Amino acid sequence: MKLRVHPSFIAFLFVYTFIGGLFDYLVAFAAVLFHEFCHLLIARVAGERGLIVTLMPYGASLTISGESGKTAAILLAGPIGSLLAASISLSLAWLIPETYGLLKGFVRANVSVALVNLLPAYPLDGGRLIRELLPFKGAKTATSAMTLLLSIFFFTLFFIGKMRNLTLLTFSVFMLLYFLSFTVRRAFRASIDDPLYSIVRTDGEGNFRAVVVRCGKKRVRLSGSDVARLVLKYSSDLTVGDALERESAAA
Repeated sequence: MKLRVHPSFIAFLFVYTFIGGLFDYLVAFAAVLFHEFCHLLIARVAGERGLIVTLMPYGASLTISGESGKTAAILLAGPIGSLLAASISLSLAWLIPETYGLLKGFVRANVSVALVNLLPAYPLDGGRLIRELLPFKGAKTATSAMTLLLSIFFFTLFFIGKMRNLTLLTFSVFMLLYFLSFTVRRAFRASIDDPLYSIVRTDGEGNFRAVVVRCGKKRVRLSGSDVARLVLKYSSDLTVGDALERESAAA
């Protein structure tokens, strides 16, 4: 398992320290960490390998390969674990009333994490679960559209609320960036001397990415379908320039 720290995570620690909300931020962050730990635990039990945990401003993100065939169980583990943590904390506060002031924030954070992650938007657990159980293009389109709607919704809440909750704005921007990553597929650059296999790259949804090939002063743009056609038609160690020449001659 690999652990990565996103630079923005450190930046958010400084921001919340400056505005005086560090304790609340750490409580919410602890709830999200526990949520991801539940994912991680079930993923390890299921036999997943090559797990990557990335600490982000809103908590953490777990990357799984899906090779175990138990992705749905892994996705459900997070929300179920969060609700269990909230139930246990609430029970403890009921048994020991003195702890209520300390635990109420943790209870609220766990419930919020569970409910938000169950929303049918990608890359939340609910959206990923829908794509896992309904592997159709319509499911991908619906969960991507929900991603944009959630971004707009939380952005609106940030401005109409009496208090400017930085978490709402952060989550809104996060969802918007994910939506743009689906719809705005940036092409990467390659040279005509590069081998054909080097231009085979996929996005987060497994689609071939477009590529811009430098041919002297000219630029040739190949769509994802163009890339797929070339790699299926010609040897993978053929250069991009040779493949394009053969395509031109055949036309």
